[in-house]
Amino acid sequence: MTKTKKTKCYIYTRVSTAIQVDGYSLEAQKEKIRKYAEYQDMEIAGEYSDEGFSGKNIKGRHEFQRMLNDIEDCKDGVKYVLVFKLSRFGRNAADILNSLQLMQDFGVNLICVEDSIDSSKEAGKLLISILAAVAEMERENIRVQTMAGREQKAREGKWNGGFAPYGYKLVEGGLEIADDEVEIIKLIYDRYIHTNSGINGVASYLNSHGYTKKLRQNNTISGFSSSFVKDVLDNPVYMGKIAYGRRKTEKKIGTRNEMHVVE
Repeated sequence: MTKTKKTKCYIYTRVSTAIQVDGYSLEAQKEKIRKYAEYQDMEIAGEYSDEGFSGKNIKGRHEFQRMLNDIEDCKDGVKYVLVFKLSRFGRNAADILNSLQLMQDFGVNLICVEDSIDSSKEAGKLLISILAAVAEMERENIRVQTMAGREQKAREGKWNGGFAPYGYKLVEGGLEIADDEVEIIKLIYDRYIHTNSGINGVASYLNSHGYTKKLRQNNTISGFSSSFVKDVLDNPVYMGKIAYGRRKTEKKIGTRNEMHVVE
């Protein structure tokens, strides 16, 4: 009796650094998809995972692009790509539909396991179009809410992520003076204001008089550089102000998904 040939498929998983959808890690997603493939008697011909990448576009998602390239090359003769949810495939409607169209041009369809969507079915692609738009709106809402939360923290005088400036320590989201670092900050301002030493002169004075910088995770050099001194003098936090919103991310005009940082 001839053994029935199994349908081949790829599986694709993704998590971003900011959020894991429904708390599902890469391994949890893979486990769900593998069980589905086993139940449907499919053979997994390849696995692709992008960790730490947003679904706002496919740029930078190297594994996703590698999977599309393998499909274009008809590498393994797959008929399906299995994903946990459509939002893991992407969160940009245009990218989702363009990628799906490319796959279908080579006879490959998309199955979203948790969403129960199969693009080979009559209503599948229509449903994907609708959910793709929803996923994009959800991504934009997350971005807006995150930015609003950061702005509110700044209004309340709290620190908005990252390491505390030298001379301060983080306590329950706010800045407090670090007693073991504050002397250096005072000395930098005193030398810069009351002597003819410039930035280079202040750094040289600190190094030649035996002062050492407390080592943190964000610096590993115990000496003082002119750039460190300049950063201290330029930072408004040392006059009691929290700087926020000096730069923002904007969409590049004439592009669909490309963003850049502007002053």
